[in-house]
Amino acid sequence: MSEKSSQIHEEEDKIWPEDGPPPSYDSLFGQIKEAKETSDGSFDFCKRVVQLFAGTIGCTIALSLLMALPIAMVIMGAKYKDDCPVEPFIPIYLIVGGSFGMLKTIIVLCQRARTHEDDADIDEDQSMSTKFIDGVLNLFLFTWFIAGNIWVYSKYKPNPSPPPSDPLNYCNPTLYLFAFWVITASYILMGSICFCICCLGVCASCTAFFVTAKD
Repeated sequence: MSEKSSQIHEEEDKIWPEDGPPPSYDSLFGQIKEAKETSDGSFDFCKRVVQLFAGTIGCTIALSLLMALPIAMVIMGAKYKDDCPVEPFIPIYLIVGGSFGMLKTIIVLCQRARTHEDDADIDEDQSMSTKFIDGVLNLFLFTWFIAGNIWVYSKYKPNPSPPPSDPLNYCNPTLYLFAFWVITASYILMGSICFCICCLGVCASCTAFFVTAKD
C-alpha cells in the first residue's frame, strides 16, 4: 500500500471510526432506518419517529412562539378580571392557566437545552425530581383545562352588557370570546396533531421501506 493511500485511510478513520455508525445514520433518513431496525413494532417505530422530529430546532422555535398564548391569557384575564360576574372563574381560569402555561413552556425549553449537554453531568436524582414536577404540572394543567371547559361552555353566549333586571348576569364579550376560542382551539390543535402524527407515521414507514430497499 502506498504512502498516499495510507494517509487517505488515516483521514477516513478520523472522520468515520470503524466501530462507529456509518455516515448515513447522521442523516434524517439514516435515523429513520435505524429506528425501524431497532423498534419493537409499528407503534414503537411511530413513537421514535415522532420523537426524532420533535427533537429538531423547529420544535424549539414553535415552543418559544407558544409562549405568546399564555402571556395573552394572563393579560386578558387581568384586564377583564371584574367584567364577568356571570362566571367570575373565567378570568381566573385565564390568569392561572396562562401563568402555569408559561411555567410549563419554560421547563420544556430548559429540558431541551439540558439534553444537548453531556448526559453524564446530569444527576439521576435531579432528573427524577424534574420528571415528578413535570408530571404534577401536567396533571394540574389537565384538570384546570377541564374546569375551564365547565366554566366557559356552561355560560355559552352570555349577555354582553348588564341587563336592567339582573345587573350581574353578563360577561364582557371580548373576554368570553377569547376564553371560548382558547379552549376550542386547543381541541382543534389536538385533533390536528393526532392527524399529523398518523400522516407522519405513514410517511416514515414508506421512507424507511424505500431506504431499506435500496440496501
